[in-house]
Formats: sequence, C-alpha cells, structure tokens
Amino acid sequence: MKSLNNKVGFSSLNISIVLLILMISLLARYLVSLNGYSGQSKPPMFGDYEAQRHWMEITTNLDIHQWYFNSTDNDLMYWGLDYPPLTAYLSWVFGKIGEFIEPKSMELFTSRGYETDSGKLFMRMTVIVSDLFIWLPSVWFFVKTFYKQRNISQQISAFLFISLQPGLLLIDHGHFQYNGVSLGLGLFAITFIIRDQQLLASFFFVLSLNYKQMCLYYSPAFFFYLLLSNFEFTLKFSKIFSSIFKILKIGIVVIFTFILCWIPFLSIEQASQVLFRLFPFARGLYEDKVANFWCFISIIINVKNLFTTDQLIKICLILTLVTMLPLVYGIKRIPKNKFVFIHSLINSSFSFFLFSFQVHEKTILLVSLPISLLILHHPNMVWWFILISTFSMFPLLFKDGLVIPYFAIMILYIVIGYQFKNSITRSNNQFKHQNSQENLLASSDKSFYSIYLNYWFYLNIIGMVVCHLLYQFAPHPPHLPSLWLLLVCNFSFIHFILTFFYFIKEMTTFSPIKIKSN
Repeated sequence: MKSLNNKVGFSSLNISIVLLILMISLLARYLVSLNGYSGQSKPPMFGDYEAQRHWMEITTNLDIHQWYFNSTDNDLMYWGLDYPPLTAYLSWVFGKIGEFIEPKSMELFTSRGYETDSGKLFMRMTVIVSDLFIWLPSVWFFVKTFYKQRNISQQISAFLFISLQPGLLLIDHGHFQYNGVSLGLGLFAITFIIRDQQLLASFFFVLSLNYKQMCLYYSPAFFFYLLLSNFEFTLKFSKIFSSIFKILKIGIVVIFTFILCWIPFLSIEQASQVLFRLFPFARGLYEDKVANFWCFISIIINVKNLFTTDQLIKICLILTLVTMLPLVYGIKRIPKNKFVFIHSLINSSFSFFLFSFQVHEKTILLVSLPISLLILHHPNMVWWFILISTFSMFPLLFKDGLVIPYFAIMILYIVIGYQFKNSITRSNNQFKHQNSQENLLASSDKSFYSIYLNYWFYLNIIGMVVCHLLYQFAPHPPHLPSLWLLLVCNFSFIHFILTFFYFIKEMTTFSPIKIKSN
C-alpha cells in the first residue's frame, strides 16, 4: 500500500491539502449546477438534460436489444440513444438508482420532461459523482506522471487549472452532459502512453471511444504513435518480428475491449443499427454555427449549396486528413516522445474540429483537453486558448440561461488565471535552470504567438466584450439574423487557427526529449 501511495503521489501530500483540493473542485461544480440547463421548461423536446434523463428511462424499462431501435416504446425522434454502448450502460446504472430513489422520474412515457427539484438534484449529482470517480482521478494521475519533476505546489496548480476548466464546468454541470467521463477515460489513456504502458493505454482509449464516439478526434494520434513507436524500420528479422509482436498485442487488447463493450450488440442487425445511430451524416456539415473553417468560409461561399452531402463528406475527409500530416511527421521524427504525443493529440483534435463533417460547438472541449495538459510549459497560450474556447460556446450557454455563471467564471478565470500564468512563467524560469532536459519546453512560451497574446491581450478582451454586448443587446439586421452569432464564431475561429498553427510549429521544431519508462 505504501508503494502504491508513493506512485500516485499521496505520500507527499498532507491529507488536509487533498481534502481542500477536492472540496474546491466539488464546490465549483455544485455552484454551477444550481443554475439553468439545456431545454429547461421548454417542451416538447426540452434539451440535453432531458436527453440524458430519457436515456436512463429507456435503458431502465426496455430490453437491451431495443435500446437503439425505433418502436412504439422507443421513439428515436424523441432523443433516441445515439451514443456508444458504455453511455447506455452508465445510463442504465443511473436509471436503476433513479428508479429506486424516485420511481416517477424513470417511468416509461409519463416521465418525459420530468423536472422536479428532487429529480434535478439527482441528475446533477450523477454528473458530480462521475467527475469524482473518473475525471478528477484521471487529472491527478496525469499531473503526478507528466509533472513528476515539478514541486507539489506546481502540481496542485496544474491539477486545479486542468480540472476546473470553465468550458467543461459550464457544459457538464450547467448545460448538462457527461464529458468528464469520456475525457477522463481518454486522459487515463494519455497518461498510460506517457508511462509507456501501451496495453493499458489502448484499453482505456477504447473505453473512451465506447463512451463517446467523438473521442475519435484523438484516434489518429494514438494510432500513429503506437504504430511508429513500436515498428522498427530495419532489415533484421528479429527486430521486425519483435515489432510485429508488439503491435499484435496492442491489436488483441483493442479487439478484446471492443468485443467486451459490444457483447449485446454483436449481431449484424444490432451492430449496424448502433453504428447508424452513432454517425448520423444526414444532419449536415455543422449544427447551428460553430467556430470552424466551414462556418468561417460560409460568409463568402455557401458550400452547402455548391456541393451535395456526399461530396462535402469527401471534401471534409480529405482536408481533415491533410491537416493531420504534421502529426505523422512529428511522431516519425521523434518517436516515443511525450511532448510530441500531446502535440499530436492537439493536431488531431484540432483538425477534426476545424475541418471535419458534422461538428458541434461543444466538441472544442476535445481540443481544450490536450492543450490544457501543457499548462506548465505554455502558460500564456494555454490560458488564452481556454478563455477563447469558453467564449466560443457563449451563444449556446446564453440560450441555456447560463449567462450569470458564465460571466462569474470567466471574470474569475481572467483575474486569477492571469496571475496564475505569470506565477507559472516565473516558476519556469527557475525550473529550466534545474532541468536541462526540459529547458526548451519550459522557455518555449516566449515565441511570437505568446508575445502576441501578452501585448494584444487587452485588445482581444475588448473585442470579446464588444461581441458579448452586440450578441446580447444589439438588434440584428432583418436580413442577417445570424450576424452576431457569426461574429462570435469567427472571432473565435481566428484565434483557433492561430493556435492550431502555433502547436504544429512547436511539434515539428523542438528537440527530442525521450520518455523514460516507469
């Protein structure tokens, strides 16, 4: 037990500090949860809160083989289940608990739009408990692994910064989703990659995919890292055989984990229906307006009118794959490198968000995760990106009645985060003299883009304030009903594309820093 505690980092912490960190994390979530949520009191469809509750209702009352099929008992037009099996299983677990606590909240048909105070408290607590058991432990595990050479105060700072990201807090505990589960499972996989425990990494990544299909955003980075770090380009038969054996072991773990998750849905009929529900291409290029390339270019060219859906899917696929080429180059250039891997996750997720088909505004959270992991190396860039990514979701949060918690969290984040990143920068200046291995990464925040953020910070804050005021109070021209929404999206997109190129530059230029296997 003592050795286990040392590995996860508890031996160096006073228990009171651990409890304080936990209380801060949980209190922040609880305070956000006291506000509105998606579709509150808005029949007939309500919103994401009702979708999650309805999935509990369906999985609790229907046979498992009916969960993804349209029937008189399961109207797929009313928030039909469209997430992978692990989401359905967790919905069943929470549904059974909810049925025991408040039976009416899970009754088939009659519970639609169920919004009692006790029902809402239960639903909110399911998200908090999910964070407590998956998201928060995954962040701590990452920090103690990736930043093991930093002092405990820096580790705590990194933990709080990553775990209390405004966007994730507002979406999961305000709008209402369980992104902390998929991101937590994904973060466990990332950490096991850093620890060079690739079989465990593969297992947890497959779990994240089977909880939320959007974790496919990370799959190219995982695929090429695992492939190129294990396969040796040599003529020696023994090394080729060893490489194939390593890759084969990973493949077996991946296949076994998928089978484990899909056991009830392995028939052709079941599997095809689940896949049809998971990838609804008929919904279009993007939903509402989102801060990506396609929404930006729509100001000039209406690509939806120029191309068919099939053509757009192919164009998006080609553009997404082409913009991922830097990650292949980076991993091939410096295999088994923890910084290259995290940068490749940024490249992969950003390419999907900016250029792929069928993007939601909330999927920026998938980009925010790997970027936030570099907080102690790129404090200026990471701090600013988390700010902008949250700002990009303001129209959605405004619709949900989350304006007050949004501004409260953003103001706190700007004031406290500004001081926090400056403190990290000072710590980095000390740390780089102590550890020559990380000298380059610790000082890499002094690039052109970081200087840009420092000197143009106030100008961009003013720009954000103007966007907020126009969106909330200014009447839009009758012929341009989405003008202010497009302003918010495109203001965000400009920052996103700059960040995208910044991290590509970092990934393809810094010197090798090898990971030591734990």
